[in-house]
Amino acid sequence: EAERMAREAEEAARKADEERTAREAAQKSEEERLQREAEAARRAEEERLQREAIEAERKAEAERMAREAEEAARKADEERTAREAAQKSEEERLQREAEAARRAEEERLQREAIEAERKAEAERMAR
Repeated sequence: EAERMAREAEEAARKADEERTAREAAQKSEEERLQREAEAARRAEEERLQREAIEAERKAEAERMAREAEEAARKADEERTAREAAQKSEEERLQREAEAARRAEEERLQREAIEAERKAEAERMAR
């Protein structure tokens, strides 16, 4: 009876030890699986953040280039407007000068005609 009880106790201890070993192995396997999942999630998040950073950088660069293009177009437009205004101003100045020269020439010719008429009248009267 004592031997049977000793065998049963040994068997129960062996079974409890096997169950404990199996539980520990299952727990270790589960911990390793969770660790792999956490590592994969961490890498995926890192890659996502890296892609977002690259995309934000590209967007910022595109916006900077668009602003520079707009600024260049605005400057070119201002320069064209300034050139056109200067050209118009110069054309108006030349037009005023030409008009003044035309009037001066007209007045000179008129004075010469009057002078020639007076001279002719004086000669006619002298005769």
